[in-house]
Amino acid sequence: MPKHLRSLITPILCIFTLTACRSAMPEAAGAPLPPGGQTPEQLHLQEPEPTQNPEAEPVPASSYMVGTWIPYFTVEQLLSSPDERACRSAVNSYLQGLKKTGVNTVFVHVCAFGESSYPSAYYPLLPAGHYHDAMQIFTDICASLGLSLHAWINPLRLQTEEYMNAQTGDSTLAVWYRDEKMRAENLAFWEGRYFLDPAAETTVKFLRDVVTELVSKYHPAGVHIDDYFYPTAEPAFDVSDFAASGAAELAAWRRNNITRIMQTMCAAVHAADPEAVFSVSPGGNPTLNYNTLFADVGAWAAAGDCCDLIIPQLYFGYQNAGCPFAATLQGWYAMPRAENVQIAAGLAPYKIGQADVYAGGGSEEWILSGGIIARETADVLAQPEGAGVVFYHSDALLQMPEAEAAALDAVLRGQ
Repeated sequence: MPKHLRSLITPILCIFTLTACRSAMPEAAGAPLPPGGQTPEQLHLQEPEPTQNPEAEPVPASSYMVGTWIPYFTVEQLLSSPDERACRSAVNSYLQGLKKTGVNTVFVHVCAFGESSYPSAYYPLLPAGHYHDAMQIFTDICASLGLSLHAWINPLRLQTEEYMNAQTGDSTLAVWYRDEKMRAENLAFWEGRYFLDPAAETTVKFLRDVVTELVSKYHPAGVHIDDYFYPTAEPAFDVSDFAASGAAELAAWRRNNITRIMQTMCAAVHAADPEAVFSVSPGGNPTLNYNTLFADVGAWAAAGDCCDLIIPQLYFGYQNAGCPFAATLQGWYAMPRAENVQIAAGLAPYKIGQADVYAGGGSEEWILSGGIIARETADVLAQPEGAGVVFYHSDALLQMPEAEAAALDAVLRGQ
């Protein structure tokens, strides 16, 4: 087991099946907030769970991963000055602020739309206005602060046609796009946006080489991907690929394509650094993952060769009508996993004080109830087989209201 996971907990292989929440439509691709598995369907509302399991002993957060996702828009803002010293100062101050909240791990978004914020042979650089190597800056400063750094990329989502037309340089992706034949062979287009073709062998090799480059050059604690897999369930997206495949069933074929990508990326990360972690943050709704994104997370967890760490986006309140937090958490943590696969929980401080429009009758919970993130964190840390908690997103974590921040701090300190 990689040392970055070994130090967290000893995983337990569970024997119960995963509780499925009802399916929902995902958020639009490219939206600032990553999609969760929320649903508007009405169920009986559950009362909020107590802050901690009364039988569970408080566990110091230092025993767990306490992470946060630093999204691409924050990375770009921190590195917006042409003066690298000013950028390093901004990143240092920002990371120190996160460390004061109890964070020990950061997932830094360095490639959100097929344009990297670090020099790459495979991705074009972000357009004019980006001046610096984000990976090197975050690598240096995380090392100085004792923070674990994971490089976060979106594996398949690329840019719109307008942005792709403006890309320059000789990166693999830019070359593919400029050549009409190579573009047709390697890329897919859906509703105004390009994607790497999930069925193409070249996509598998491209992503293998991307993570090899990242790990070999910067030596992060791990590489992380989120839940932008297939952008649609419509057969028209890949009708030609499917016909050429000879496969009998479209959904199963798509799941196999994504699983092959996962296996390849995981193997490449480990080949570049046996101690590095390959992690994924699927949506919190298992049915949506399986049927709409074609992400067979249960198979990944059981196989043991697709990822080291799963961080489902449990962006739900206790009163969420479709996926109430307490039941959804237990369903995920009861998922059978290979001995080397660990699980953490993604939580959503960005929802504090906001209406949760997909929560049905629980849509006002984040407005009317205080301390939800603290209670959810306590529930997660009470799971004996859990690796920890990750918050989306870092800006929201730093901007939590004082009372909410104090409640979370008390939980993380085991008080």
